[in-house]
Amino acid sequence: MAFKLHTFNQEDRYRDYGEWSQEYIESLNDLAAQSPWRNHFHIEPKTGLLNDPNGFSFYNGEWHLFYQYYPFGPVHGLKSWYHLTSKDLVHWEEKGIGLLPDNALDAHGAYSGSAVADGEDLRLFYTGNVRDDQWIRHPKQNTITYNPDKGGFSEKQLIIDEIDLATDHFRDPMYFTAHDHSWLVIGGQRVSDNKGTLYLYRAETTHLDQWTFHSELPIAQADSAYMFECPNINQVDGKVFVTFCPQGIDRDQLAYQNIYPNAYLIADAFTPDGQLENPGKLYNLDYGFDVYASQLINAPDGRVLGVSWLGLPEIDYPTDAYGYQGALSLIKDFRIKNGHLYQYPVEEMLALRQAPIHFSENITVEKNAYEYAFEVFANQEATVYLYADSDKKHFVTLSINTIDGKIVLDRSDMGASFGAEFGVSRQLTLTGQENVKVNVFVDESVLEVFINDGAYVLSSRIFTADEQQKNIFAEGTDNNVIYPLQK
Repeated sequence: MAFKLHTFNQEDRYRDYGEWSQEYIESLNDLAAQSPWRNHFHIEPKTGLLNDPNGFSFYNGEWHLFYQYYPFGPVHGLKSWYHLTSKDLVHWEEKGIGLLPDNALDAHGAYSGSAVADGEDLRLFYTGNVRDDQWIRHPKQNTITYNPDKGGFSEKQLIIDEIDLATDHFRDPMYFTAHDHSWLVIGGQRVSDNKGTLYLYRAETTHLDQWTFHSELPIAQADSAYMFECPNINQVDGKVFVTFCPQGIDRDQLAYQNIYPNAYLIADAFTPDGQLENPGKLYNLDYGFDVYASQLINAPDGRVLGVSWLGLPEIDYPTDAYGYQGALSLIKDFRIKNGHLYQYPVEEMLALRQAPIHFSENITVEKNAYEYAFEVFANQEATVYLYADSDKKHFVTLSINTIDGKIVLDRSDMGASFGAEFGVSRQLTLTGQENVKVNVFVDESVLEVFINDGAYVLSSRIFTADEQQKNIFAEGTDNNVIYPLQK
């Protein structure tokens, strides 16, 4: 690695994209290509930083997905939206940078937002990050349309300017429909007490470039948080649920283990006057190390589909040394069962399965790209070693105890340590002494664990020390089967 990665100051982070030399870009590409942690079936950037998924939608016969993107290094800088399309939610075609910050409405970055098919166009809603000479943020909620038959993207249009109710933390417009209207829910922070809240806007006509402030939507179950980010409001199985990221929430309101949580609550309904009817308890959306900024949509086929950023703010990752950072989760199908939100990879993922391989206690895989299914029966203690080398010097453990209900994911011995200051294990507790079904999706540097068909999920980044960590050791498990995944 003769190429020296750029050291970024504030001025560098917000340089115009065209100011970076072709020599630097080519060298960065060469550096990133040397990474030993490139994934096989998860979305990740070729170079630079990926964070929030944006604009997840169905338009013109295919799925569209964008993500927050800074191309020139593994840092948060001048953000654009990177564009991908898919026919099946599994195989994604890269379209390149779609939404570029290039005028006064988003001069310091095109921040997160959503998208929806609007007639012949795909309409995007997003927050333009604008800062003045004193570096004070002035958030602009903008819209722009995309139509490949009309030359791509239209001109940007301001739809919601700063409001007196919110501080400069006012962002992430998410589109949804309810009661024959189009709505936007926007995350924010109240001026009155610097606490997190949500703001609702409604389109009073069919024109999605005209929006009227409707009401505030406070969430009492998270009223200790100082900011709500990345909100979603979705309906499924006769209920409505809200997912969001309540930054700074007290742990007596939500027992989370990460630096920032991604949370959800279920309500009986979203009322015509913009309130939640009988909202329930607040829960963690994911119990792993690395999930944030999930985006969920009510898809045209009737499913609620979602995708998450497998990363967190303020954490350095081992791939930083290779000039890139970040990945997205698998696309997941969300359902409500027994008063809880279930999430599981979409059925389209089954197409990647190769012939099953059954084993009893240990196996060496060809590569870290597989689904591992197993069971732990009632009144048992089980431990599986993933990403293990042959002598168990480096590994990740998933321990499942059906006597006391505890499930523990431990990455303290994975090899390439990072984020240890935020803990090296994650734990959850199941209710009842019951058989536990587990499906684990293993990629080169991503691990997604689904308990009991998605009742609980643990999603994490995993970085091994060497390429020999391709063994599985299973203790106390039954019905072990591996499905190699080939994209």
